[in-house]
Amino acid sequence: SAGATANAEPAKAASSPAEPIPVDPAAAAEAQRVLDLVLSVGEECQTVEDLKNLLAKKPNFTCYDGFEPSGRMHIAQGLFKAINVNKLTSVGGTFVFWVADWFALMNDKMGGDLSKIQTVGRYLIEVWKAAGMDMDRVRFLWCADEITSKADTYWPKMLDIARCFDLDRIKKCCMIMARAENKLTGAQILYPLMQCTDIFFLRADVCQLGVDQRKVNMLARDYCGKVGIKLKPVILSHHMLFGLKEGQQKMSKSDADSAIFMEDTAEDVERKIRQAHCPREEAADAGADATPGEDAMHLVKDGLQNPCLDYVRYIVFGAP
Repeated sequence: SAGATANAEPAKAASSPAEPIPVDPAAAAEAQRVLDLVLSVGEECQTVEDLKNLLAKKPNFTCYDGFEPSGRMHIAQGLFKAINVNKLTSVGGTFVFWVADWFALMNDKMGGDLSKIQTVGRYLIEVWKAAGMDMDRVRFLWCADEITSKADTYWPKMLDIARCFDLDRIKKCCMIMARAENKLTGAQILYPLMQCTDIFFLRADVCQLGVDQRKVNMLARDYCGKVGIKLKPVILSHHMLFGLKEGQQKMSKSDADSAIFMEDTAEDVERKIRQAHCPREEAADAGADATPGEDAMHLVKDGLQNPCLDYVRYIVFGAP
């Protein structure tokens, strides 16, 4: 009827498909370059999707690494670290070094003398400057000073992390040797809890430590899941350079011939390289794939385990 026609709803116009958002080829290429450069720092990234999201939403991201001032600096901590820091700061990152003087104290480094530990910390900073680390976007924060001045923020967070995990999970993040010998001190139990707390205390977007610190960094991601934090820290774990002697999965500060140290003379460097383990063929039992659940120093298969090739790849050709 005429009335029905009058009351009828007007016909809806047919919807047309949404126009695709144009992609700027130059911007896409730059985004891929930045992603590739950041990924080149790590042997593993947890997770690549989280990293892509971070770089898209927060180009001025914050990276963190903590170090114990505990003696001489070898080439991995010196040159290799400087190379990785320069890569990250060159694409907009700010790198925060957590000078872990209290952590060194907990591990009884420098005889438990905090003054000596802090002197070593200042020495390490000067070595990085001499090694070519670009300091424009690098900050050094001292653990003892920062925690003391912001105790009302730090300790409640640590207690909250502690309540979320049982003792077995925390012990898996502790020092391998002390754990294996069942000789963990109370301080060494607190150590991973404080390491995990540091990540949130420093508001780190990217945890850029070695593969040997993977477990405690993953603890931080798991904590986010337990308490509903959506933006989890990205874990960018760098390769652990092999020690110069056969069978050494990483360098050792207690073995002067396991690595080149930053204050070695030219004669020291030549002697160490000439006598270094340098296999041409894979060992029959070498290079097994490591799984994240093991106390592994490497997550990528390397049948040769040749420290000389490690130096060439990550030190000589490592810079962008």
